[in-house]
Amino acid sequence: MSTTPKHSDDDTSTPETGGYATFEHSWTDRWADTEVSVSYRFRRPTPTHIKRMQATAHRNPAQAARALILDVIHPDDRATFQSDAETYPGIVTTMSAALIKAVGLGDLGN
Repeated sequence: MSTTPKHSDDDTSTPETGGYATFEHSWTDRWADTEVSVSYRFRRPTPTHIKRMQATAHRNPAQAARALILDVIHPDDRATFQSDAETYPGIVTTMSAALIKAVGLGDLGN
């Protein structure tokens, strides 16, 4: 699985990006025998967003991931994401992992 953010030239708000970066993800739904592709726009999570996610992740990681996403997703993508997450619940973890990796948190193998 690979999630690749498409970056604007910088993180400033412009008429084209509005301060959002597009994250895309594709996979094969083996039960439906189809390729699935999703694309959502997210603004950069703030340190407060990340701290809140880290503070709540030990109690309920899935809820913490969903809260992070809903805090930073573009308003026009929110309903689509929620619908997609009902069908493919794994995208919550995939997208939240991509978001936290994009702000410098990563897996150091620990």
